[in-house]
Amino acid sequence: MSYFQQILSYLPRISGLFLIMLWSMSSSASLRSFEAAYSSQWDLGISLSGKAKRSLIKNQDGSYRLTTSASAMVASLKESSLFYVTDDQILPVHYRYHRKILNKKRDVEVAFEWPKLKVENTAGGSSWVMDIVPGTLDKQSVQMRLQLDLAQIPAAPNSQPKTYSYDVADGGHLKTYSFTTDGEDVIETPLGRYKAIRIKRDRGEESERETWIWFAPELDYTIVKIVQKEADGKRYQLNLVELNWLDP
Repeated sequence: MSYFQQILSYLPRISGLFLIMLWSMSSSASLRSFEAAYSSQWDLGISLSGKAKRSLIKNQDGSYRLTTSASAMVASLKESSLFYVTDDQILPVHYRYHRKILNKKRDVEVAFEWPKLKVENTAGGSSWVMDIVPGTLDKQSVQMRLQLDLAQIPAAPNSQPKTYSYDVADGGHLKTYSFTTDGEDVIETPLGRYKAIRIKRDRGEESERETWIWFAPELDYTIVKIVQKEADGKRYQLNLVELNWLDP
């Protein structure tokens, strides 16, 4: 397999890494609008680099729109999540994901129907409805929920690992996403050096994929670094390079 083919085969996993990157929000229910940028490095046998941007905008009706866009070589990704924050609880309304690799596209939409406790999934030209439970999140709002929980009840340094688990509407199924505190590190960024809480994604004992995310309390728990390792030894990394608060 050529390097070019190898890169294409990994792009769906890489796009998943860009999703993880979104776990960076304000530390209270009164969220601050922002724009942020990340650089990325991919080790696929050759060294590649890319970039990603994200933003959080508060709408006039009080809802929030979280958007990320990413690009690298022949691929692009855009994802958005519309949600409300009520009593520190996340109430997702609509989620959309768009990915393009060469001429191949993938579009996914998830619309929440809370009175019926259902979501409507649309993907590949087909639609179907699935049941959910109270507190169900989408693939971006789960990241928001984790960040709020870290900010509200911070894990003490050198304490016993703490696990956070959430119900997520993902791929037409109700899945459990789990994360565990894994220590603390000082991370170098263009913005300065920040002490950051290291979180590990718990995919179960059988999974050979590993993901770590570093949240910086001094930056309202913004993510400053992400590292993902695949079962075949390939490695991807995201690094915060710019952060602008849009609030006055």
